[in-house]
Amino acid sequence: MTMPVIGPTPSALLRAALQLYPAHYRRERGEELAEVFADTTAEGGRVAAAREALGLAAYGLRVRLGLTGGSAAGRLLALLAPMVAGAVVGATMVPWVAHLERTTRWLAWDDSFGNHVRAFAPPAAALLLGVAALLGRWTAVRVTALLLGAVGLYGLGDAALGRTLFDVWWVGYVGMATVPFVVAGLLLAAAPTDLLPRPNLRTAGLVLASAVLGGVLEAVQNWDDTTFPLDLQWFVVLLIAPTLLALAGLRGRLGAAAVGLAVLVVTGPGSLFNIWRESRGISHLLPVAVPVVALLVLVAVAERRFGRREAVGVVPGRA
Repeated sequence: MTMPVIGPTPSALLRAALQLYPAHYRRERGEELAEVFADTTAEGGRVAAAREALGLAAYGLRVRLGLTGGSAAGRLLALLAPMVAGAVVGATMVPWVAHLERTTRWLAWDDSFGNHVRAFAPPAAALLLGVAALLGRWTAVRVTALLLGAVGLYGLGDAALGRTLFDVWWVGYVGMATVPFVVAGLLLAAAPTDLLPRPNLRTAGLVLASAVLGGVLEAVQNWDDTTFPLDLQWFVVLLIAPTLLALAGLRGRLGAAAVGLAVLVVTGPGSLFNIWRESRGISHLLPVAVPVVALLVLVAVAERRFGRREAVGVVPGRA
């Protein structure tokens, strides 16, 4: 493959970006990508070259991970996007509304600017995310979701490292509330832009219904009640049932798989933590977990072997 000579920096940027593409993709389309890069950056300077190289690198990473518009994974993430966006709104707003009185008392005790930000920034961001999803403004959805995920990741890191002694229980407890936002942000960022739905009544209905479902799931789990009122079998249902739905994607049933994944985003971290907690340790959990995991693996293998092949790969003739 011949690299364009546009000065040392752009050429180095191009080479670095192309390294993210699979080898076969570079062999087949490397020269074409290099020519397009040269044409689009010929008069744009270093900033334009860096921006174009970043775009090439991002798409190369998508190609390598199988997250393009022509892959089943990409189509699944595009179907999942409005569901996850709505679920994040519901999962944020329901606890905030339910504990508004406690927030008011907290602010009356300490009405500093920082506390006001911590109290009102998450619901405000969630509402912004919901409005952006309803309007089909997916860039705003992604940015907001990633910000919420970053806040969640910060909280999880503080729980893990902010204490003198590492406390597994406390990390798991904080993770129930934070990990869903981290996962949601990553899933929304990974969805192929060209497949994300346009604003219409169907998309709006899906976002609103997902917000209701996310809020209901959050309320049912009642994470802030340290007595954990749900019995162990309910946590298993909230984990296993959506996992089985997610496995339907291996047979090309991407709609069912998207529903299962959306539910798992909200319920998965809490279910795993509470199953571990209620089992009173790993030694008690393993006799139950091993056969369940083995069964899920067998289901996944059977779905993969007997399902439609194109359900897990790239559609022929698509990049």
